Amino acid sequence: MNIMEQRKHLRHIPSAKTFVYTPDSFGRIINISEGGFSLQYIDVESPIRKKEIVDILLGNLSLNRVPITVVWDSLAESAIKDSLIMSRVGLRFDKLTPQQKAMIHFFISQPISVHA
Repeated sequence: MNIMEQRKHLRHIPSAKTFVYTPDSFGRIINISEGGFSLQYIDVESPIRKKEIVDILLGNLSLNRVPITVVWDSLAESAIKDSLIMSRVGLRFDKLTPQQKAMIHFFISQPISVHA
């Protein structure tokens, strides 16, 4: 079974600037669904713990204290100009509040997102 067959939610590629912040790092959201998102970050030691509370910026929307769990973590195949390795991580939302769910649903239903 491949990853696409395992997904329960359609992924959206945001055209707006979307970022995730933790106390120790930040990264850019590559795609997002109602179930989770994938994140690109500069490869450093453990930028996101297995389970963590993060803050998310979805364009003009800000979600604070969002519980997530790491589903997968791997190095991307490309490097940026300064020879820093970019990594990607897949994250699942855990026990979102009704308000957090509504904001994520609102964001991905806007025309600024492209289906992936």
